[in-house]
Amino acid sequence: MPAPVVVALVGDPYRCDRALAEREAAIRAEDPSCERHTRFADEVDVAELDAELQSAPLFAFGRHFVIRRADGIRKPEPWAAALERPLPPATFVTLVGSEIKPGSPLGKVCRARGAVTALPSPSPREAAQSASEVASERGLRLRADAAEILARRTGGDLLSLAEETAKLSAFAPDGNVDAEIADRLVFPAAEPTAYPFYDRLGERDLPATLAALAEVREDPGRLLGGAVRHFARLAAVRLLVEQRVPQAEAAELAAVPVWRLRRLLPQAKRFRLEEAAAALDLSVRLDARVKSGGIQAFDALLKLVFGVTLSPPPRRG
Repeated sequence: MPAPVVVALVGDPYRCDRALAEREAAIRAEDPSCERHTRFADEVDVAELDAELQSAPLFAFGRHFVIRRADGIRKPEPWAAALERPLPPATFVTLVGSEIKPGSPLGKVCRARGAVTALPSPSPREAAQSASEVASERGLRLRADAAEILARRTGGDLLSLAEETAKLSAFAPDGNVDAEIADRLVFPAAEPTAYPFYDRLGERDLPATLAALAEVREDPGRLLGGAVRHFARLAAVRLLVEQRVPQAEAAELAAVPVWRLRRLLPQAKRFRLEEAAAALDLSVRLDARVKSGGIQAFDALLKLVFGVTLSPPPRRG
C-alpha cells in the first residue's frame, strides 16, 4: 500500500519518533534512494518551502520532507495552501509536533491528503508499564520494583526512559534488571520536573505525592505557586465536565492543549466541583500566607498536600 503523501504525527516526542521511523521505512521500501530533508517549522520560510516542494529533485526520484516543531506554526493558512497543492511524484511530507489542532486549516489538509496520527504520552498510572515496554525493546526484563523506580525517577517521560534503559542494558548482560540495579544506576541527566508531583497531587494519592515531592529539587514557594495554577485548571476542567463540554472545546476554554486536557480529566474527576474549588481556595490562602511571612513555604506545601489528599476534603473559607 503506498505511503500517504502528507502525515502529521502529534503528541509524545518518543512515540512520534518511533512512528516517523516506521513511516521512513515504509517510504524507503518503495524507493530505497528517497532523500530525507529535515526542516524546523519555526525556522522555515513557507514560500521557499512551497517552491522546494514543487521543484523536481536533481539526484533522486523520491523526497521525504520532515517538518519538526510543527506545533510552532503560528500562521497555518500558508502552510495549508502549500500542502494542499499537488506535489511532484514520490514527494512526501511528515509534520512532527506536540499538537496540531484538528479543526485548523493545517489539520484539515493533513487529514485530506493523508492522516493526523495522535500519539499521546502515557498517563501517570501507565508509567511503570511504559518503563517495562521501553526496556523490552532493548531486550531487558524489568522486575516490577525496578520498573517503579525507573518510572518514578524519569517521571514517566519516554525519552528519558529510553536513555536510562540504554544505560541499564550495558550493566545487565543477562537482560534481567532488579530493584538493586535500578536504584544504583537510574539517575536521569535532567532534574525531575514538578509535573509528576502536581499530577499525583491531583490524583489525591498521598504516598505517591510525597514520593514525587521527594524527587523534586525545586523551591517550595515555586512549587506552591504551581499548585495554585494546577488547581485552577482542575477546577475549570471539573466545571467543564459537569457542563458536558466536548473535549476540543473544553481544551480551548481551559487554555490547555488537548493532550494536557486528557491528563487533567482523570484528576478532575476525583473531585466534586465544590472539592476542586475548596482545594483551589486552600492553595491560594496558603500561598498568600507564605508571601506575607505567616508560614514557611515547605510547611504550607505539606499542609496543602495533606489537606487535598486526606479525608475529609478541605472546606472553602
